[in-house]
Amino acid sequence: MNHIIKKEIRQQGFSSISHFSKVSGINRGVLSATLNEHSPKSISIQQLDQMSKALHKPPGWLYDEFLMESFPSNDKLNWRKLKPFLVRCIQLNRTANLHALLDRLASLPGQLNHIFELAEELVQENDYIAIRDLYETIIRHEKDHHSEKLAISHYRIFNMEIGLDLEKNYRVAISFEPFYQKLPIHLKLDALLQLAFHSYILQDWERVKKYAVELHQLSRSLYEQLYTQESTGESAVLSSLLRPLVVYYGQSYLLRFCSLELEGKYEEARQYLEPFRDLSWFRGLDEAGKKEVHKFSLYAKFNEYNLELLQGNQQALPRYLKLMEEHPLEILPSLFILLKASNIHYWNIDPVLAQYEDVIYPADMLESINIRQSYTAQADLNRHVHIYYQLALYHLNRGKPLEQLDVILSAMEETIKNFNNSRIVDCLALLHKLQTIPKMETK
Repeated sequence: MNHIIKKEIRQQGFSSISHFSKVSGINRGVLSATLNEHSPKSISIQQLDQMSKALHKPPGWLYDEFLMESFPSNDKLNWRKLKPFLVRCIQLNRTANLHALLDRLASLPGQLNHIFELAEELVQENDYIAIRDLYETIIRHEKDHHSEKLAISHYRIFNMEIGLDLEKNYRVAISFEPFYQKLPIHLKLDALLQLAFHSYILQDWERVKKYAVELHQLSRSLYEQLYTQESTGESAVLSSLLRPLVVYYGQSYLLRFCSLELEGKYEEARQYLEPFRDLSWFRGLDEAGKKEVHKFSLYAKFNEYNLELLQGNQQALPRYLKLMEEHPLEILPSLFILLKASNIHYWNIDPVLAQYEDVIYPADMLESINIRQSYTAQADLNRHVHIYYQLALYHLNRGKPLEQLDVILSAMEETIKNFNNSRIVDCLALLHKLQTIPKMETK
């Protein structure tokens, strides 16, 4: 490798080691020693990168040679030198170099721990694609099937897999399910919330309730340990949580409420409404926690009206509409409830639909959903499928021509195809019926 570098230095017209030292930023003495083929001092990956830049070579230049010369055998695998090289391979997505080293490392005693620690160090603040290779190495080679690092590795890959394909998310969640029990408490709480969410999206109500019950037990147990017993580790435990503790506690009730509501078990759902209506008693609330408490209070107010409307109380409609105007972020889920209640009780809500026409028929539906890898995007995608389904039913039941039929057909077909195939049979059957309704003629 050294002879290639020296040849390149000469060919690019550097008159001396001193000249190249100034351009590359490497100390002249260090540079001279590392380029001397008889010197015991070997080149570091940082120095190789500096030389590559000075010689206008692409990132990763001579990495294959560096790998062969620096780590010729397993007894030469020094972690202090290995780690910077692995990090650069991950940053540059040089998977061939990365796999060559990981496969060798994994078979050596104690090296899996190094790989895992590096993965955890990088994953906290980076989204490099190749970090996944570190966790997959743990999964392939960890012999203890009950180890925490194996469970965490599955959890990290689970998070990397989640996207906007709602059915795929659900399959990934079910595949991850056997491992969440071995997670440390801060990750287990988050895993339970995610598992419940993805089950909710695909309407697996029994799983939603199962995870919600576990979420309640775990969050309540942690709260009691922190605030009703002697505890010296409050700040350490709370700071490790990915969300305020009150989120997990409140969601354990909200999830059970929502699953029962969507099953049509309205009175059974009502018993889970009060526990998250006012969580201001929750101890240890910081500013983020107080904001979450406020959100839960708002969710309780909306959901109480949801029950009233779904059970046929049309007098609640004006108050509900006023609440929607006050909280624009809740318009989309509220429109679904309004349409569903109208279909159950044969109400006419044409004025409401006209008022929110821009929300129902956005110029670019996918852009309006604010696509990103998040709960919000996934939930909004799912809501649009359900809203269009209920909207189609609304017009079909009233036998009314629908001017926006083409918009609904296009939006539903595209959304179902890309994000939620589980609804395709129901929706396409409904679309077939809709096509029998004559569209309103235009002059």
